[in-house]
Amino acid sequence: MINKEEDLKLIYVHKVGYNSKGEGLIEFIFSYDENNIDVEGWCWDLSPACDNAIPPAKEFIDRVISLKTTSFDLFCLSEAVDREYMHGYHTIHCLAYETARMVEDGSDYEQMFEQNADSGLPLLVFHYGMSLAKIKDMFAERKIILKKDEFVETNNINF
Repeated sequence: MINKEEDLKLIYVHKVGYNSKGEGLIEFIFSYDENNIDVEGWCWDLSPACDNAIPPAKEFIDRVISLKTTSFDLFCLSEAVDREYMHGYHTIHCLAYETARMVEDGSDYEQMFEQNADSGLPLLVFHYGMSLAKIKDMFAERKIILKKDEFVETNNINF
């Protein structure tokens, strides 16, 4: 029996950009077969990833889950100027990780790192082949839940 959330594996994290509210728009792309990839077709073997790597073709994607957030920012491997995307596939590098970001009052985002240390929350790091179930658990610690095909911060849900 297939446990869909356990069997869906992360193969690409795509930063779409930012909306007018300053929310980061990110897509988490999953597949049931994380080894069925088109390295050359998607230019994952070319460096730098930022000018070359593209998301998987539709027929290789089983689910896309989006996230809008101002709570944290992610650096995605597809933005890297010094390595190819295949480094993520081989888990030499992660597909995305939480980064420092300036907050609205202009103060340094180091506060976030201190708050994480105080709260015991680890920084978010997403690796190739991570299951949707694992990612849901990571986001649950941040009060972010999966609602249909979107990760939603619980403080943004209208009850």
